[in-house]
Amino acid sequence: MVYYLGYYSCEKIETEQRVASPPAMNKMGYIISVLSEYPNIKILVVSPSETSIHCYVKGTLHNLSENVSLKTFDSFNSKNKLIRGVGHIWTKYQMVRFLMKNVKSDDTVIVYHSLVLMNVVRKLKKKKNFLLIVEAEEIYADVKENDALKKKEMDYLQIADKYIVITELLNKKVNKQNKPKIISHGTYRTVPKYSEKFDDGKVHVVYAGTFNPIKGGVYSAIEAAEYMDENYVLHILGKGSKAETEMVEKKISQISQISKCKIIFDGYKKGKDFDSFIQSCHIGLSTQQPDGKYNETSFPSKILMYMSNGLPVVSIRISAVESSDVSDYIFFYESSTPQNIARAIKSVPFNDVINIQKRINELNERFEKDLFELLK
Repeated sequence: MVYYLGYYSCEKIETEQRVASPPAMNKMGYIISVLSEYPNIKILVVSPSETSIHCYVKGTLHNLSENVSLKTFDSFNSKNKLIRGVGHIWTKYQMVRFLMKNVKSDDTVIVYHSLVLMNVVRKLKKKKNFLLIVEAEEIYADVKENDALKKKEMDYLQIADKYIVITELLNKKVNKQNKPKIISHGTYRTVPKYSEKFDDGKVHVVYAGTFNPIKGGVYSAIEAAEYMDENYVLHILGKGSKAETEMVEKKISQISQISKCKIIFDGYKKGKDFDSFIQSCHIGLSTQQPDGKYNETSFPSKILMYMSNGLPVVSIRISAVESSDVSDYIFFYESSTPQNIARAIKSVPFNDVINIQKRINELNERFEKDLFELLK
């Protein structure tokens, strides 16, 4: 049995409103779809994701495909902080009890790396001694800029027997003993065509991602609009806290007063609506602050998201992206100034859609073979 542990939700349990990061769900969903193609391997996705609605939601077992199932746990939420805390402990307790009871020493456990799951996985590994594959997307302590947490995180990552890592740079940092590994920058699946491009004579540019001020990409995108003319339209899609969203809307209002480029806040979209909107645009922006420690090891998930929908990408030149398997399809800017970002946007032709998606298909075929070999 292969267990895949991570905070995951999907359309099948959408009404339960289980909390999970969209990039994590996309990446896990992709790997689940690849695993489902291996008929001789049984996979159980174990998700401790909790509900965000103020009621009690029952956990259950769902069939996702012929050989893939999803296990969720009872969860409840409340406006009351104490009750909410009890709910969190209760869901986590059920997950630990389930894993302790069911995982055997001859099983394989794939864990989507999470700071919350580190202690659970460490204790489970020590007790059961199963084959552990850690799927590492980034060093989270680098984002938090916490050295003490980073030491704990790096120590935990060493207990893995094998790795799925997002970049070769990250592999060099976590895989000190040169254990078996495969590289996956993200989701290597092209998206079906849902919509045509905007056809109003304008070039529609889209930023879709976090409003986290630490990463700062949304602000870089908005500020670049000052140096684009009326031939361009900038769309901002994403999600953040109420305060973060208000800050983004305020920034849009400020720049709109001095820019000929129209800036539109399109809010949060998901699923087919999200892909359809992305496909209607011409250029995708992967803007972020280049001096963050997280840039040394992480790979912006939005790059492959844009490419999977057929969009060329404008990105800051950082090592993780420049050394990636898709760098030939990216238009880089050297330093994170609004002028440089706008200049890179204006340099993009829009007639290479087929080649972009062909490259994604090639990477998908390679990953399918690599993952199968890793599981042997």
